[in-house]
Amino acid sequence: MAKIEGMLEDGRALEVVGISAFDERIYRGVLACPGITVQELVMRSGESAGRIQSSLSRLRTKGLVSRLWGRSPRWTATNPGTAIRTLVRGLQSELDQLTDTADELEAAFRTVGQDPEEGGQFEVLAGPEEQARWYVRLQQEAKEEVLTFDRPPYVLDYHNPLQTGLLRDGVRYRTIYTPEAFDHAGAFDEVGKLIKAGEEARILPELPFKMAIVDRWRAVMPLTMDPPLTRGVLIMGSTMVVALVELFERLWREALPVRPELWQEPGAQDPAGEATSELGVEDRRLLALLAAGLKDDAIARQLGTSPRSLRRRLRHLLDELNAETRFQAGAQASRRGLV
Repeated sequence: MAKIEGMLEDGRALEVVGISAFDERIYRGVLACPGITVQELVMRSGESAGRIQSSLSRLRTKGLVSRLWGRSPRWTATNPGTAIRTLVRGLQSELDQLTDTADELEAAFRTVGQDPEEGGQFEVLAGPEEQARWYVRLQQEAKEEVLTFDRPPYVLDYHNPLQTGLLRDGVRYRTIYTPEAFDHAGAFDEVGKLIKAGEEARILPELPFKMAIVDRWRAVMPLTMDPPLTRGVLIMGSTMVVALVELFERLWREALPVRPELWQEPGAQDPAGEATSELGVEDRRLLALLAAGLKDDAIARQLGTSPRSLRRRLRHLLDELNAETRFQAGAQASRRGLV
């Protein structure tokens, strides 16, 4: 039989609803051959079984394919019209939320240029050193709370040596991370230390920009996300800060919590006095990193292992959770309170 590439043209039509060109190609292959197996897809596409299995899992999560159970598992496409329209409705909902945020930020934008005594103050910060200096100063002057979007690129360094001491002094820190914030080795353990010290941490697949808000009155953020971060802005006492706080709270509700028990050994007591999961600490960290959306290479760096060893551990973990895909493992872990 001809390869998939010969049967169907590669397309990028579904990228707008979050389907990559590769996943669309696999989807079209399943659509053309109902009941196809992973091995048949391997033979026709020339791709590895692991990559195809991951693609099928993503397509299943999106509702585009379903698995036919049996001795030799097979895959079939769901009704394309129904599945794609559902994805479009989800996208429209996200766009509506983005429009609401744009309206809020536009209202705040109109305050720029007002009298500082009436509309707040805005100060452009030239150079990474000036931005870093203000970030340090604002934290040192914090009395109640610091809200942060944490994602690359970083002004000077990703370390924040002030935070542990300020947490000890009673300043509340809430941070939303992106998966890219964990790209450097040891990042997950660093966040673990901050969580042990009192930080509340959550993860989202994407953040629109990076920023820090102190006591809901002052904020510092770059003016562009293109490295190097040569220009930033300090915002004080304006409706822009109010809008940024509202955006933070909205994304905080959507983000995935990073639980403190991920750094406790099995059998230890969590803050509520209950025993933690029977899974080992490394397995629970692996689940959290998977749920956060990190790629295999990034997860391997955080756990200090090779991608090959990671895949073996993942297979063992799927067996432990009685799951066949990462998505199922995540669902099982969530139901059991592991992530």
